[in-house]
Amino acid sequence: MKIAGVRIERRSIDLDPPFFAAWDPEPRRSFEATLVHVETDEGLTGIGSGDTMDGFERYEHLFVGEDPLAIDRHVAVLETISFHAGRYWPLEAALWDLAGKAAGKSVAELLGGQLTRIRAYASTGEQRSPEERAESALLLRDEGFRALKVRIDRTKLDDGLAAVAAVRAAVGDGV
Repeated sequence: MKIAGVRIERRSIDLDPPFFAAWDPEPRRSFEATLVHVETDEGLTGIGSGDTMDGFERYEHLFVGEDPLAIDRHVAVLETISFHAGRYWPLEAALWDLAGKAAGKSVAELLGGQLTRIRAYASTGEQRSPEERAESALLLRDEGFRALKVRIDRTKLDDGLAAVAAVRAAVGDGV
């Protein structure tokens, strides 16, 4: 099996209303994502997502025609490229996805994992008042989440700490 090509697909959706990320002073009015498809001569495709992959076209030839399962080789090439240009780590994610598909296993299994399930946590993004954050934490707990990431605005540390305290008071030690 050989890599036939690397296809990069950029997607964007408008956010209405805008997303006011706690860590970003400007509201986000759109969400962009880059999908990386590593296609093989045998019809198998691995998919990864992440950074924009801008400028990758200059380096695609370093991967086309190579064995997609030679991940150590590809990581070494990506590390060399990152020294001189961008970080194209979504390609590695796509290669791992392809390796898992080729082996009929999850990537976790390929890496030695033995769990069939992992617990998910809820991650908040917008700064909210302590009361609103506590209310949302209760709803998330009732949906089954047992862990919660509360993001805060670093320029409003007191407000953020008050929201964390309100969440802890609302959900107790079970979350």
